[in-house]
Amino acid sequence: MEIDEWAIGQRIAQHRMRRGLTQEELAGLAGISLSMMKKIESGARTVTRFAQLVLFAQILRVADLRDLTGVPMSMLPDARRGHAAADSVRTAVLERGHGTEPVGLEPLRRLVGRAWGTWQEPSSFRYDAVGQYLTEVIRLAQAQVNTSAGEQRREALALASTVYQLARTWTKRVGEYDLSWVVADRAVTCALDADDPDLTGAAAWNLAMILSAQGKTEQARSVVRTAITHLGAQLGDAPAPGRLAVFGGLHLLGATEAAREDDAQDAWNLLDTAAAIAARTGETNHHRMVFGPTNVALHRISTAIELGRTREALDLVERTDARNAASVERRLTFHIDAARCYVRRDNPVAAVHMMGRVLRDSRDELRFNPIARETLRQLGARGTPSIRADLDPLLEAAGLTP
Repeated sequence: MEIDEWAIGQRIAQHRMRRGLTQEELAGLAGISLSMMKKIESGARTVTRFAQLVLFAQILRVADLRDLTGVPMSMLPDARRGHAAADSVRTAVLERGHGTEPVGLEPLRRLVGRAWGTWQEPSSFRYDAVGQYLTEVIRLAQAQVNTSAGEQRREALALASTVYQLARTWTKRVGEYDLSWVVADRAVTCALDADDPDLTGAAAWNLAMILSAQGKTEQARSVVRTAITHLGAQLGDAPAPGRLAVFGGLHLLGATEAAREDDAQDAWNLLDTAAAIAARTGETNHHRMVFGPTNVALHRISTAIELGRTREALDLVERTDARNAASVERRLTFHIDAARCYVRRDNPVAAVHMMGRVLRDSRDELRFNPIARETLRQLGARGTPSIRADLDPLLEAAGLTP
């Protein structure tokens, strides 16, 4: 039996009424806007973050999460599905480089570049490949920090921060949220110790990402605001392209978090600022953050979806060419966002087509991405004979077949 995320809003409404709460009262207790509460109960906005689901359960005095989800807790979309490399990555993080011989800065830099390149390029096995890379490169990066001094130590710290940022995104994607917290914090610490403002901004962006993934939107916005303020004070009259790109990337994440709190005005303002910055930088991938006009366009789509503006989002989808995105992650997000729009507009053929692109570029994304899985469940529930031939391989790749 699979969870039906689109029924969660209805179940929340039922429990709310049993407790005698109005939508406005429940919204206040949950710390969200009334309009957001209405979207959740109507199904226009889904509850995919585990922390938010637990909060609703506590407020509504629901002891068993299956009363909100319809299935046992272990089958939640964000529940840990596990990855074979997760334990070895965790061990490497906890070892802190002890017992590992460093290889030198240049070999380490090449290895870090290959690991990040593997993550950002299309591949059916990029989750597995990066998991294997991380086990080795975390040990080597920390060993390099442990045995270096002076300027070489600063360089080693910068590389270690970059490694921990990759570890953050991988561990988050495979559901290892506790470990993702640890490596995100280490990324910030290494960047600060390296005295690198740009890298510190990128590390703060990474920290906000895991806060967001756990439903801590307010804290994520605070981290982003602080990073924008600190980096903005160091831009000067002619900022370096890398610093400007990190500054723009922070604005994009800020827009996403504002939209998740239904703060449309702040979201669009941040996007407009990011667009102006992107016009100056062009397409970039400084600190592996992927920033530029294409990424701004993709964030406009995801922001519109977060705000429940499906028609507007779909109009943007059909006017956006994601092929210029420097990372497969952003292209995958675009295809998933497009599929979500097409599902809401009752166009399953187009939705399956978009999800097919996800399968082509990164099969594991269907297994680990909760939004992709939610979209496929919706398609499976309403699947017509005309799409079954293309839909079934997607369901199989995601592990959603009966």
